[in-house]
Amino acid sequence: MSKRMRRAAAMGGVAGLLAVAGVTAGAGVAVAEDEVRFSARDMVVPPGTNPRLGPWLDSGVADGKIVIAFSTKPLTGPAGDGAGLPAGFTVDPLHCTTRAGVVAVYVCQDGSMFPEIRVPAKVADMTTVHWGFAYVPKGGDLAAGVEAARTAGSRPVDATHGTGKAVVKTAAHAALNTIGYDMPTVPVGRTVHHRLRFHANDAGSLRLGFRVSNGQESGGPGGLRLKNFTAGPGLSCRVVEDYPHLLSTNVWCDVKAGDHTIDYDVVGAADLRARRIDALTSYGIYDWGGYDYDVVRKGTFSTLGSQVRPQHFLLARDSSGWLSRYFGTGEAAEPFRPADRLGDGWQIYDTITPLSPLRDDLTRYGDDVKPSAATRGRGDLVARDASGTLWYYDRHFASGSYPFAPRVRIGSGWNAYDRLVGAGDVDRDGYVDLAARDKAGVLWLYKGTGRFTGARFKTRVKVGPGWGAYGQLAGGADVTGDGRADLLARDKAGVLWLYKGTGSGTTPYGTRVRVGAGWGAYDQLVVAGDLTDDGKADVVARDTTGVLWLYKGTGGATAPFAGRTRIGSGWNAYNRVF
Repeated sequence: MSKRMRRAAAMGGVAGLLAVAGVTAGAGVAVAEDEVRFSARDMVVPPGTNPRLGPWLDSGVADGKIVIAFSTKPLTGPAGDGAGLPAGFTVDPLHCTTRAGVVAVYVCQDGSMFPEIRVPAKVADMTTVHWGFAYVPKGGDLAAGVEAARTAGSRPVDATHGTGKAVVKTAAHAALNTIGYDMPTVPVGRTVHHRLRFHANDAGSLRLGFRVSNGQESGGPGGLRLKNFTAGPGLSCRVVEDYPHLLSTNVWCDVKAGDHTIDYDVVGAADLRARRIDALTSYGIYDWGGYDYDVVRKGTFSTLGSQVRPQHFLLARDSSGWLSRYFGTGEAAEPFRPADRLGDGWQIYDTITPLSPLRDDLTRYGDDVKPSAATRGRGDLVARDASGTLWYYDRHFASGSYPFAPRVRIGSGWNAYDRLVGAGDVDRDGYVDLAARDKAGVLWLYKGTGRFTGARFKTRVKVGPGWGAYGQLAGGADVTGDGRADLLARDKAGVLWLYKGTGSGTTPYGTRVRVGAGWGAYDQLVVAGDLTDDGKADVVARDTTGVLWLYKGTGGATAPFAGRTRIGSGWNAYNRVF
């Protein structure tokens, strides 16, 4: 049974019938276009669904009546033998009328909406609803049509009457259709042979697609090409797309019952990245209910290539309190995509800082978007309101929508500090930390706990005095490439200084190193993570005219940034970039 038939059946009524008009008539049979011809189709349905049962219009215009009779038997015996539905089944006539004096017979005016059978959620496998139909032309003998429908199984099938059945197959039955995967690792620049082996307990349709495995950096399974598809007997396949994309269908097959193989080659392109890839198969045996009832299985293989690095993004708040997000591209020439607006209400905060650079979601399939260990270090935010209360926004995975969980109150008294800056994982314990400078110029470190309830930070640790000399602080990432989170500080003369991380929670920074002068031209400074896909943390800076500049990281301690590159203008529309 083809997917085309499944989709048409799911549409119901004339819409479904017309979906296959012209291809369902018997092969080699020539009919006049205006001759009314019907045919019945057997269906396989899942429990808990509501299939509509009735004949398919193959040609002509049906302006008469269609009689449909339901039975628990094949309608080959006397009229009324087995009339009705299996136990627990009910029927909604919809646009049809119930025929008085007989059981489970319905008269439909034009076939636009056949009766709907309510299949119970709990039902025995292979329970069957039999039905017969008869077409009564306009002005014809309706009583004779009723009799013909009730005994349709005992009469030769023709264009105006016949029988069909709906067989219920349970999920356990569907699971008897099994599949195996032979999928070796695919290295960059190599061609590797893969094979699917499956046992089709039932005829059905198979779809094959690919996706990046759960829990990896986002993106589709790029860098692969599929070729040389071969399918054994009993399969009718077509290649929809030979380049795997995220959740796309690459191969679609109609399958006869039996044991089958599909062979194909996978080519690793020169730009292949190292990933885990799921080969996702969906096998459908049902003619009603859509793809939700397909048997979905996956096999997983690895690709060997360059490292997949996380995409970073930038947030910006305007004067009305709207928060906008700029997804990264990984390209130095144009590091950000156009903005998407996340939400308003952020004007209540006088300070907002990510605890580490903001990173895109990991690949996630399912509905669980709660913060977890996998979301730590991907850009949790803290925000302080005018009363001095500090709030914590956990990152969570939200499939591209709002990236933060509802805020959690940390505590009051945070207006004792005139600078709050995300410090990244300073002591390398796996949890992100916060640096805070008080009004006397003393810098304090609040080490993260990694908890999702209770205290988010440990008791503060004094870093040292003298930090009041700086007008800006920026941190959260490893600038020098040694695996330790560093801190940038710009003094009031516009000189930028680098404080290399030590990895210690008590003396987190080494002696400062001069980066260079001229940084007083910027009123916003952000350590944004790796924006150029080279594995080195970059900095963006906004000047007082609203132009945003990119400083590519070099990974060096003495000259940590290359010359600046202009990103674009108009960024003075925002009062905070982070």
